[in-house]
Amino acid sequence: MFLTRVRIENFRSIAACDVRLGPLTVLAGPNAAGKSNFLDALRFVRDALRTSPGQALEPRGGLEEVLHRSLAGEQAATFRIRLDLTVPAPEPDSERGALDASYLLEVGADPGADGRPGIRREELLFPRNPALFPLPESDQQLRSDDWRDDLLLSKVSRRQRDAYPFARSLHSMRFYELHTPVLRDIDQTPSRRGEVVLGERGEHLARVLSRLAWHKPWVKDTIDGYVSTMIENAAALDGKEFAEADLAYVVGRFLENSGHKQVDRWSLSDGTLRLAGVLAVLFQPRALNASIPFIGIEEPEISLHPPVLGALYDALVGASHNTQVMVTTQSADLLDNPAADPDHLLVVRDDGHGSTIGPIDETGRSLLADGVLTLPELLRSGEMRPQSSPPHNPQEGGPQ
Repeated sequence: MFLTRVRIENFRSIAACDVRLGPLTVLAGPNAAGKSNFLDALRFVRDALRTSPGQALEPRGGLEEVLHRSLAGEQAATFRIRLDLTVPAPEPDSERGALDASYLLEVGADPGADGRPGIRREELLFPRNPALFPLPESDQQLRSDDWRDDLLLSKVSRRQRDAYPFARSLHSMRFYELHTPVLRDIDQTPSRRGEVVLGERGEHLARVLSRLAWHKPWVKDTIDGYVSTMIENAAALDGKEFAEADLAYVVGRFLENSGHKQVDRWSLSDGTLRLAGVLAVLFQPRALNASIPFIGIEEPEISLHPPVLGALYDALVGASHNTQVMVTTQSADLLDNPAADPDHLLVVRDDGHGSTIGPIDETGRSLLADGVLTLPELLRSGEMRPQSSPPHNPQEGGPQ
């Protein structure tokens, strides 16, 4: 497990939330409740580390679009994201097992830079393990309370053996919103040897499937098993790579009386392609070895037939043994599986006052425990509501 606790203040529709995560987290709730905003807060941290907070805000419409606005129209001055994390200890210190830290990022309008976005506060705290090498600030903790336009965490070096694994892991998070035209398209990007990472819109699907078939056939068999279970008459989806032309595309194999029939990419349904994309996200090599420590997927159920969605939950659970998985959904059918655990769920609701995010409340848990409603029925009925977050303490520190 990588992210253990997330605290967000004044980010988009979220005025405040404080939740704990497990290996698999399902953000469940109606459309426009704020599920994507929660996931985007995590993505923002990743994007800011890869570029800068200002550049990360640009595709989001700028700081004004991200800062929470109350019903009265009052806009927050800054937003804060605090992540509690656990990462494996560096090799020389493997006897320690894992390192814990808490990373805080606060962003607002820098008064000394004509109101342009700036970092109001940044800190990486190690409550249990003091840093082994001096960090940029005092007390061997990465901390800044001065306005900045770049992240200290993005500048740590490999020699800083406690800080660097957190920077690398946050940088390696992946967030997927799959697009069918991208999944269907011919991949003409230059081929590379070794592992291929699936693009966040579905780029390189064919190459991922092809490399799995060659180098990890047992994983490819697992993917094909899900495909054959969920898609009628389907046997597999394959990636065809043509080295001489340096291109790749997806084809399907379907059962017929005489054996397997190959189906070209244009004849594959949107649901079939999206299922292949979701499975490739979950079982790509870097997810299997946790080089991607966290995967977020927006609505993996889109375009899939409701009766087969429950089987997809098995894939989510299976993948969460290798890497941390978070998905958003408004589909009760996805939860129609014995493996769907109420403890996997964070419920997201917006009753007009902003997004409330939390575990299923006591009323909902009682309905489940008494057998009055099943988990899918609870979501479908509109009775699935979040337990309120605990009161926020601005002085609260790191992991507990």
